[in-house]
Amino acid sequence: MANGTPILFRAGWFSMMIVAGVVLAGCDSTVRQVGKSSAESSPVVQRESREKHTDHTYGFTVKYYAKEYVLLTDDPHQAATQPPAVQRVHFQRKDIAAGQVADHEPPELTISVFERSPSPSLREWLDSSGLLPPGSEISPVRLTGVKEGLRVTLRQQPAPNEFVYLATDQYVYGLVPYGATGGKMLRSFRLLPDSSRAHMKH
Repeated sequence: MANGTPILFRAGWFSMMIVAGVVLAGCDSTVRQVGKSSAESSPVVQRESREKHTDHTYGFTVKYYAKEYVLLTDDPHQAATQPPAVQRVHFQRKDIAAGQVADHEPPELTISVFERSPSPSLREWLDSSGLLPPGSEISPVRLTGVKEGLRVTLRQQPAPNEFVYLATDQYVYGLVPYGATGGKMLRSFRLLPDSSRAHMKH
């Protein structure tokens, strides 16, 4: 559709030229919007624009496709995580969330927030928390506002098998993406400036 000139010449009818021109204009606009990154040029990305979910209490924001995905939040008193999470949210496809197999399908992205106990490094905190099982492949991650960031990959287990941990002085953010869309949500994750969340700290 990027080269629509031959189609217009073959059509030969003025009315069809008008219709095709309108369609091409819309497609060109979509391509320019998603063509900012070559990694996001697949047809799957050409959907509704993403909306931003902002958590002022724990100081983060992430973009997601609000028309296709729903935000689910765990009750922190009932969420069974180890170590215990003070906040845990999931982004799941709406059709799956409304179905009978919702509990058996991994969310596209899970974000867990842990209160950070004193430890010399993020790696030692992960190890003491049981989040570095044998066979873990560890690589550094950088993000503005993060003191330390690590990506933990477990290639011997089925997806989701990638875990990203971002540490500040107060929290450790654990992100678990699943699939291509989960990866895009992961890459949109940002911490809020300290001034935006200072009044919300416990």
